[in-house]
Amino acid sequence: MQDIGATIRDKLRTGKISLPSLPDNAVKLRNLASDPKSTLNDLAVLIGHDASVSAQLIRLAQTMRYSHPGCTITSLHMAINRIGMNGTVNLVLAMSILQGYSFHSKLLHAMCRQDYETSRRISRYSLTAYQLINGDLPMQVGDYISLASIFLNIGFLPIYSELDAIERVTQVQFSSEMVYQWKDTLRSILGRMILEKWKFDQKFVDVVSLNITDNYTPDMKAVVYGYDFVKNALPADLVPLGDDLSDSFSPLEEGRYRSALLEYLQGRNLV
Repeated sequence: MQDIGATIRDKLRTGKISLPSLPDNAVKLRNLASDPKSTLNDLAVLIGHDASVSAQLIRLAQTMRYSHPGCTITSLHMAINRIGMNGTVNLVLAMSILQGYSFHSKLLHAMCRQDYETSRRISRYSLTAYQLINGDLPMQVGDYISLASIFLNIGFLPIYSELDAIERVTQVQFSSEMVYQWKDTLRSILGRMILEKWKFDQKFVDVVSLNITDNYTPDMKAVVYGYDFVKNALPADLVPLGDDLSDSFSPLEEGRYRSALLEYLQGRNLV
């Protein structure tokens, strides 16, 4: 087992570790968004090919984060118009990344799904943390937090891919404890490498380190608070989020979940 860990570190040192590419639909989405001639209708046509994502965007556009009294969202075009082009691109990217990976190994597949659920919780608690600290949640800020929260665990993907390939060839069975050790050690550096490869804004790259500096903006700090709460302070009996992925992109409403986060923030003199 130790030799496998050394192999991963050596590949990282020599630049031979395989970094994942963006899912094809995410690449098309980014290309469309970067084209100054593209329109909201072009975006709707592309996204409309995925019925699940389309339905979730429509539901999300009707949440408190985007809703306006007396205006019901009945189509994907209306939803995109409400959320905005940049917000829609970020949200669909997050959905694509969350849903786009699976592995042969049952252990690694289960761990990836667990990361998926953790990212969803981090997103929701980070959005709520920003709202509790700052009293408001501008759409642009919320869009950044939602996508940045997903990226915090993106560095796990190369580790899973390497281990999955090894298991296919050698039939070695990994222990979850060993995989967690490698994940904790390599998460940040691999995450930064992936986001740099994908050419994301420096704010996304820097927040992966979870090391608050003078350069951290309030929305970046909220992501760190949400991560720390979920990883270290979330009571075991608090499991917000339903089956609908769009739940990940809205702050928590009043209740036990929001109260628990508020108590955490107050204990750190943040509110």
